[in-house]
Amino acid sequence: MPAATFRSPMNDTRTPSRTSPPAHAEAPAPAAAVPAPGARRPRLLIVGPLPPPLGGVQLMVEMLANSSLGRDYEIRCVNTSKGVLRWAVERRTWRTLPFFLRDFFRLLGALPGFRPDVVIVHAAPSVSFLRDWVFMALARLWGRRVVCHYHGTLHTRFPSARTRWGRWAGRLLMRAAHRVIVVGPGYSQAFRAAWQRDDVAWAPNVADVALFRDVAREAAGPWLEPGERGVLFMGRLSRPKGLWDLFDAIPAVLARHPEARFLLCGVAENDLQEPVVREEVRRRGFAERVTFLGSREGREKARVWVSASVFVAPSWTEAFPLVVPEAMAAGVPMVVAEVGAIPDYVKDGEDGFLIQPRDPDALADRINRLLDDEPLRRRIADHVRARAPLEFDIEVGAARVREVLDDVLARHGRARVSGGAIAGGSPGRRAG
Repeated sequence: MPAATFRSPMNDTRTPSRTSPPAHAEAPAPAAAVPAPGARRPRLLIVGPLPPPLGGVQLMVEMLANSSLGRDYEIRCVNTSKGVLRWAVERRTWRTLPFFLRDFFRLLGALPGFRPDVVIVHAAPSVSFLRDWVFMALARLWGRRVVCHYHGTLHTRFPSARTRWGRWAGRLLMRAAHRVIVVGPGYSQAFRAAWQRDDVAWAPNVADVALFRDVAREAAGPWLEPGERGVLFMGRLSRPKGLWDLFDAIPAVLARHPEARFLLCGVAENDLQEPVVREEVRRRGFAERVTFLGSREGREKARVWVSASVFVAPSWTEAFPLVVPEAMAAGVPMVVAEVGAIPDYVKDGEDGFLIQPRDPDALADRINRLLDDEPLRRRIADHVRARAPLEFDIEVGAARVREVLDDVLARHGRARVSGGAIAGGSPGRRAG
């Protein structure tokens, strides 16, 4: 199959685009050795969503697929994205079933067509995990080695770590995977205990650090007037993301810092909710200090990031949102809810401030502290900007994923040789 770019939603299985190298020069991976005669690179099939829409999992899949993993593995993707900007992720819909059938048959075609050595399935929590479990089970039935890259939280219904049912479901359903990757070290420890398996690895969400460094040298965007300071909300415009808590906090911030401008970058979960969000801002009387930026991607999104003075993420629940490494890459101090794996990566007072969810008073107080104290804000900005290339660059995440893939091949698959190559010819339909 000829190579196709990730941006076209019409292709079902895709090979990563190699038209230009990714901008992640801060942490280059070592060059792969030349494969020995008669050897080939192992084949990696990635099952997961690609942009659009530009959600965190979609961007993670795209960045890792276009990382240096492509030097060690021959990669193809089964794209499970619904391909639309808005998708009501907080409400179930009958349209999920046709998408599942589409993706099932895409995978069913890719397994014999591509004949991967390893299949990595990017899995969501709760009911959506049943779909991803079917994908893993299908790959296992075809004799492939399976890695589950799980993006769920500890407390979701299943598979999880907090309830008896969630732990039982995790132990049962995760048997379809030879290895599991979760989003943080604390999650790795908790899921190992809950699912009674010692092979749960972790890999951070990542950001294109070099892109943010490059954009920082450009002129500020038109959304801020001279003298204004941007307080950025980046993500889905919905109550579970803490947007109404931010609305509750805005008056206390404006009373102390009338120069603050609140930048809302994202869209509501569906077309009906978009006017509801805007009407709420108007009803509360601070519409002149709030700017709706809509959905941004690539360089334009990075420009929004580097223009902000403070970033807020008062979500009620998260695993490890992509906005945290993006904020660090942009050098923006953050006020984020202490949920999910966020405390694994964000230290209160050093990278910004942690608050409890649904606490608009604390949210306003921490925003004001950062706007009050410019030396503190700059010190935190320098600190997180220095952390980003060491901990959240694309190649950092790719290296951790590569370790798991290599382990699966070494323990469950064919023997590896130097340079990420496999001795021998193409695998048969069933693994031996």
